[in-house]
Amino acid sequence: MIRMLVSIFIKHKIWLTVIMGLNSMLGVFLWLMDVQSFTYILPPLLIGSILLYCFIGFILYRVDKRKEKAILNFIENPDLHEEEVCLSLFSGGEKEIIHLIGAKLREKDEEIKEQALNLQEYEEYIETWAHEIKTPLALMTFVLDNRKDEISTSTYQRLEYARTKMQEDIERMLYYARVKAEHLDYLFTQMSLNEICKDAVDEYKNLLEEQKITINNEVGNVQVLSDKKGLLFVLRQVLSNSIKYRDSEETDPFITLLTNIDKKSGNIILTIRDNGIGAKSYDLPFLFDKGFTGDTGQQRKQSTGMGLYLVSQVAHCLQIKIQVSEEYKEGFEISFFFPFIE
Repeated sequence: MIRMLVSIFIKHKIWLTVIMGLNSMLGVFLWLMDVQSFTYILPPLLIGSILLYCFIGFILYRVDKRKEKAILNFIENPDLHEEEVCLSLFSGGEKEIIHLIGAKLREKDEEIKEQALNLQEYEEYIETWAHEIKTPLALMTFVLDNRKDEISTSTYQRLEYARTKMQEDIERMLYYARVKAEHLDYLFTQMSLNEICKDAVDEYKNLLEEQKITINNEVGNVQVLSDKKGLLFVLRQVLSNSIKYRDSEETDPFITLLTNIDKKSGNIILTIRDNGIGAKSYDLPFLFDKGFTGDTGQQRKQSTGMGLYLVSQVAHCLQIKIQVSEEYKEGFEISFFFPFIE
């Protein structure tokens, strides 16, 4: 209560100073007129003044609180009703200012709604396009698989690379829209981690052969609880990076997948490492930031910086922790920690 009154007095200190000055002048006049009467009048005058100041301070506090509440409601919902409530609590030039603020807020609110609607329509169009483009992509895959003998090896490899790149880009687009959605539709089931890793590697079989990258699959026969599509997306992004950022001077490129068990927590750890160009130590804290590409090699300059960002977002939704090794110096190493299944 005292703190409230002090804040009110500080806010209205000019008027308080004026009133105190008038009271002081009145007291001086009474003292000059009759010193004996002044000694009797002074105590009740002081007590009455203090009570009057406290009463006025309380009234001002209530008024300021009403104004504050009305302004906050007006800012949150600047319609005409809330504007009228604010106008009823103010006077003079303040009413004109509130009216102008209301007009500007309503104008900005309409612009925001229009932009939100346009953005929603754009996102829906992109998602629809991404789903529709899968049909000609599937046809392209069918033709490549069935007409492989009629196409030269170099041409087939280039078409296969283009198909894989298109599929990755479309999948990133869809998952970017998915992680931003309010409602996620992940289906958690118990599955073999070894089988999931094999499925992810098989999708890059042709590219791995073309780049002469050896796959060392040391994943144990362990079960994890996750969403199959989401987990495949995460693994494909990591494998794609390992292929994309291979060291062209390396004579024996490899990608190793292995599993361990964390003795303390019992979590299953899936580690994927390669002997590619890796990442600079000062880039590691930012690898999962949206749009971050780092400065390692010409390959990263051509990167969008969305792959690992989406990996982190999807892994978070799947309750998988990610850790990038700082000690591994032969290339790049990333580990995924799956919750222990009782």
